Amino acid sequence: MEPAPPPPSAPPPAAQPTPEATGPQHSPLARVGLICFTLLVVYASLYPFSGWVDNGVSPFAFLSAPKPRYITDFDLLTNVLGYFPFGALVVLSLHPRMSGGRATLVALVAGTLLAACMEAFQTWLPSRISSNIDLITNALGALLGGAVVAPFTRALIDDGRLTRLRHAWFEPHASFAIILLLLWPFAQVFPQEHLFGMGGIVREWLTDPESWPMQALQMVFPQLEAWQDHIGLRPEDMQSQQLLESLVTASSWVGTGLFASIAMRRSAPMLRILAGLLAAALLLKATAAELQFPSESAFVWLSEGGRFALLTSSLVLALLLYLPRWLRAVLAMVALIVLVVLTNVLPSNPYAWISEQGWRMGRFIHFNSLAQWLGWLWPFLAFCYVIWRFEQVSLRRHARKKAAARREAAAAGTQE
Repeated sequence: MEPAPPPPSAPPPAAQPTPEATGPQHSPLARVGLICFTLLVVYASLYPFSGWVDNGVSPFAFLSAPKPRYITDFDLLTNVLGYFPFGALVVLSLHPRMSGGRATLVALVAGTLLAACMEAFQTWLPSRISSNIDLITNALGALLGGAVVAPFTRALIDDGRLTRLRHAWFEPHASFAIILLLLWPFAQVFPQEHLFGMGGIVREWLTDPESWPMQALQMVFPQLEAWQDHIGLRPEDMQSQQLLESLVTASSWVGTGLFASIAMRRSAPMLRILAGLLAAALLLKATAAELQFPSESAFVWLSEGGRFALLTSSLVLALLLYLPRWLRAVLAMVALIVLVVLTNVLPSNPYAWISEQGWRMGRFIHFNSLAQWLGWLWPFLAFCYVIWRFEQVSLRRHARKKAAARREAAAAGTQE
């Protein structure tokens, strides 16, 4: 996917301006991150998006309601930390148009309005409880996030080390890819049937007769349900469990690593970045397991098949990074397709099912579905980014050919 070199007659391209040379600039990464995080907050606040009922209570009655009888320090801390990144991203997104105290005030107002809307909508959800304490702690989190980041906005965006690394390591239009890479460790938090087994939303649909994709498919293929029963996604049909898990884990990690590499520059320390990404995912998954299952080992999910796959696939990935960018992009799509197919075709793992039920009954009940959806959708979003990169390269090559043709026509006209 690397652009072709310019023709010999063309002047050499100008050097990329540095942030210091261009002065204050906005951060596309912060703005994309703000949009994504806002959507995550909405999803986590209104899940399960079902059971809506009008109980005759005003959606803003929670503002004057008494303090909830049952509220823990963990709930208060979660509410504050949940909106802390929102406030920080608002301040970063406003730069350079607004900064300092004004940007922090906007972060507070935006966080308060978002939290108030979520609490108001929760009035019609029987499974959720609207609370003015939640509103206050959410607003406090947005205020703290904005106040902490505001003094460092210019250093982070204009001339900070992170900005220099962003320009030195990643392509100019890699903001969406960076967001996906930052979300990848969180996509591993939810208990999976196979380590790094993402993209299982297809089987979730096909094994639910009431889901709209299943109903649409049954209209086209009336025998689909009978065919499903015939092939059977049954635990007793599973053979060579370690080999199957190794295939899923290896295809997931190789696909993720190659996806990350096509968003990076050749001069970037790819191996170190990927090693940090893998370490972050493993540590985050271990921390979540320790909090959810304190009686078990924090690495109980790291099976022998998973360890073998991580070792071998990391060695293979280190070799594949030397391939041309376009070939890495093709292999990334192949690995992601293999991951989705294996995740949706392999029989269910009963041990993973037990782990999932334990997770659902834990204290993270309001965030489990969000983590699960991240794992379900991540491979498809990464696949779309790779396709978009191919399209952009194709458009640039087409534009260069048209420009070359115009130059040749102009030169021919001059000679005549």
